[in-house]
Amino acid sequence: MTSNRWVVLGALFLARSALGYHFQSVASVSTLLIEDLDIDFTEVGTLIGLFSLLGVVTALPAGFLGDRFGERRVCLTGLFLMALGGGLMWLANDFGVIALGRIVAGTGGVIITVIMVKIVGDLFQGREVVTAMAILMNSWPVGIVIGLWTQGAMAEAWGVEAVFLTAGIGSGFGLLLVAILYRPRHPHPVAKGPFLRLSITRRETALVSLAGIVWVLYNAGYLMVLSFGPAMLVARGLDVVAAGALIANATFVYMFAIPIGGWLSARLARPNLTMIACFFIGAVAVGAVPLVASPLPLFIVAAIFIGIPTGNVMALTVETVRAEHRNTGTGIYHTWNQAGLFLGPVFAGWIVDLTGDPANTMYVGGAAQILAIGALVILRLIQRRESGAR
Repeated sequence: MTSNRWVVLGALFLARSALGYHFQSVASVSTLLIEDLDIDFTEVGTLIGLFSLLGVVTALPAGFLGDRFGERRVCLTGLFLMALGGGLMWLANDFGVIALGRIVAGTGGVIITVIMVKIVGDLFQGREVVTAMAILMNSWPVGIVIGLWTQGAMAEAWGVEAVFLTAGIGSGFGLLLVAILYRPRHPHPVAKGPFLRLSITRRETALVSLAGIVWVLYNAGYLMVLSFGPAMLVARGLDVVAAGALIANATFVYMFAIPIGGWLSARLARPNLTMIACFFIGAVAVGAVPLVASPLPLFIVAAIFIGIPTGNVMALTVETVRAEHRNTGTGIYHTWNQAGLFLGPVFAGWIVDLTGDPANTMYVGGAAQILAIGALVILRLIQRRESGAR
């Protein structure tokens, strides 16, 4: 064990990077899966979305599990589920077992996402916590970039099973790191009383739900790029490796846009203007991808402007729920996020099968970001009306 909180943060970062790698493992090899399993794009979208299926019902109670059994134990359980899910996918030879592995791994991913935020909040105080949270949040795109750079080549050399195996091994490695390096400074007393005690008002539930919808719609733009961008590029003539590398290069920019955007947003002090402008530019960039021969510049523009307002959108949770209700509010927020991560790829896969062109998913992503502007405006109008009524 170590008392150095930055070393612990490094362990959490690596463990959560495995989550991003795991999430991307299906999208990076989607065209190969279609050939190997004789499935269509709706089923590919379903496999992508199943990673978040049980998150719809586990995001809210994950925080309560930490209170009841301790953050360390619950975090290790989540990492174990991720490793187990990767193992199931590696052993599978049909759609059903791969789907089961995705559900198991994704459930573990939801648990560690909620619990790791709590762990970092306990380890860091003051200004350090902002830096620490930014580092932790960037672990997700880091894992995705590693996946995009390596999974296509790995699948072509050794089969898609090798991709799923490395996802499981990476999660197992993260489990060992966290188990060795992290122990709470002050063991949390076992919670007593009812397991789920939802202390939140109807008003706060409505507002934080709207905030969650904004997050889902705004993120749909880049979710379409990650989920169906590789298949679109393969359909245009690139091989799986080149397609993954192109998306990875844009996502590499996204990694840096998040912290730079947080700094820029703080300097501008105009969160609404920042969000609306970035949502609109991101929507145009993603929506225009099918219309150009070389989409990399548009992918990079989308990555920059989708990354910039991340901190502002995440802050909506803090703005809409009182501090004493924040645990429940964060759970509701993540519930909406998981629902969007499940339904979005399934719907987009259906669009591909209906139209015959993966590029049409980019229109879905662009339209969703435009809808995010509308959801944000509704949220702000409700807040303004309530503040005026006081």
